[in-house]
Amino acid sequence: MNKSKKLTDAYCRSLKPKISQDPKSKNYLNYIPSYVPGDYPGLELWIYPSGIKTWKLKYRSKNIKHQQRKKLGNYPDVGVVEAHKKAKKLSIKIEDGLDPRSVEKADILKMQLGEALRKYYQEELTTANQHRLNTIKNIKAIFKVWIFRNTYDKNILNLLTRVEDIQYKKLSSITAKMFKQLFQLVGSRSPIIANRLQNYLRKFWNDFVKEQDNPFIMKKKFMYDEKVYLDFLDPTELKQVMNVLVKVNQVTGKLNMDHYIKRKLNPVSCLLLAFLLATGRRTEEASSLTWNQYFQGDEPRIKLLETKTSKKNQKLIFPIGKDAVKILKLIQTERLNNPESKFYFSIEDPRNKQIFPSRDYGRMLANGKCKNVYIKDPGSTWDKALKLGGVERHMKVYATRHTFATMHYRANRDIKALAEALGTTEQIALKYAKLVGETVVEGINKIDFFNEEKPKLVEVI
Repeated sequence: MNKSKKLTDAYCRSLKPKISQDPKSKNYLNYIPSYVPGDYPGLELWIYPSGIKTWKLKYRSKNIKHQQRKKLGNYPDVGVVEAHKKAKKLSIKIEDGLDPRSVEKADILKMQLGEALRKYYQEELTTANQHRLNTIKNIKAIFKVWIFRNTYDKNILNLLTRVEDIQYKKLSSITAKMFKQLFQLVGSRSPIIANRLQNYLRKFWNDFVKEQDNPFIMKKKFMYDEKVYLDFLDPTELKQVMNVLVKVNQVTGKLNMDHYIKRKLNPVSCLLLAFLLATGRRTEEASSLTWNQYFQGDEPRIKLLETKTSKKNQKLIFPIGKDAVKILKLIQTERLNNPESKFYFSIEDPRNKQIFPSRDYGRMLANGKCKNVYIKDPGSTWDKALKLGGVERHMKVYATRHTFATMHYRANRDIKALAEALGTTEQIALKYAKLVGETVVEGINKIDFFNEEKPKLVEVI
């Protein structure tokens, strides 16, 4: 933005996140970070997709080629007048040769770990900085127990008395040996949690502290082995479960609602699970889909807003097969002009845009009013569908992705194509495809354990 506008509190409060209008951008028609210039040279008020508004000062330092930005605080905690004063004061110091980056690093290293983590939560670990809500929740949950020691579990509290309480240690005084003792202690109770703690603390240091000597880096040989979940439906099981999830009335061509009512199945959850099996998408990627993200035509495809690997892999558009298209067409016939359908919502209802809308939206649940416009967890329907399909073992919903990968490889024997379909690397695709297990079984079946002899033909004269 080139034109400066006199900032007032009323104007700052009125600012809303901006929507991208660039068709070439992966964020097309999504909220993106934007800013308005302040009334002091270099002062900017940034507005993030989450609604957070942050003051920044744009400046140049000696020996640095590119312009830098220094955070001055969030609005409205830092008001218009205070932001102006902070910008002016900092600008004078920069003119005198001060480098805000070096001062900031020195100040951060003087902070206690607990204090730094709280600041990290406010400034860095936010959806505005492209962190997913689940990631934020998981990081805070582990730090809450193992760093802040905020738990009612007496066994955990007794364990923690054996190591130093590093939340009160200055960042500059925390050593790799100190953390290794905590890591091993956590690992004695839960190896997986210990690995997560190490990963999250390492991320915190790299994202927030940004110093080279990271005490939370652990050599791979000291990390705990984790069992990888690899279960999947075989071809027979897949057909049986799909027959439970998708039941069509052969006369009308619509869903057979008697089937779902009789078995107390949620048809929206059922078709979501069928779509997961037919596309190999992760649950959140598929469940949050809107009709604007589905492109019909000769090459049907869906455009995701993000994937688990979208920071490394820019692939967000995925083609879908004929069975996935059939599922979406079934939903389309259900949602139009049929108020009795579980897929139908009026045009004013935000759920009207969702492919897999949630009936619980707006209702009071045990943990408060439901704010989800789409189904987030089809787990209970999945458990029921497995049993109705004759699959007795417990399986995670994520097994739908494993099943798709396995079926895809068996049909095509093309790892590169599978990696493209999943949006992963070929190495990850190999793991999903269960290649080792399949090769082993084929090898075993070639062995003649019983040394069976074929009966000799007797010539009859």
